[in-house]
Amino acid sequence: MRTSGRMIAIFTATMVVGGAVLLSAPVQQAVMAPWSETIAEVSAWLMRGVGIPVDAAGHVLVTSDRRFAVSVENECNGAWAHLILLSGILAYPATLRRRAVGGLLAQAALFVINVLRVASLMLIGMYAPALLRPAHVYVWQFLIIGCALTLFWVWATDERALDPR
Repeated sequence: MRTSGRMIAIFTATMVVGGAVLLSAPVQQAVMAPWSETIAEVSAWLMRGVGIPVDAAGHVLVTSDRRFAVSVENECNGAWAHLILLSGILAYPATLRRRAVGGLLAQAALFVINVLRVASLMLIGMYAPALLRPAHVYVWQFLIIGCALTLFWVWATDERALDPR
């Protein structure tokens, strides 16, 4: 099998198996729910750090006056973008070291972007609630997947970008 066919097969297999794992009840309960809570907590910490009074209660971000809240659900916590990035890195022909170091750095960068996504959606909901749904469903859905693809592209095309020596 040619390299490109092999890459497509590995990417597809990783997405299918990874997707099935992400959707399984045990992983939803044991991994995804705590992941959503972590994203809510880090987003709240970031927002409080810049003077925006919010709290996190489990996977829910809520204003201090309790007038507005957003819930970081398991389907909207960025896990699919992380899976796309992981699938690309596993499929790409690179050394194990390059995959490990670049993958960890790219996944960390995607986590930070996702926290910014959640914080921005909270702000939109607080100050422009009519824009929350379009921002969440159309803008950020596209952007978070685009960021995963961009991080992969940077890693794949520039040996030094996400694998410092």
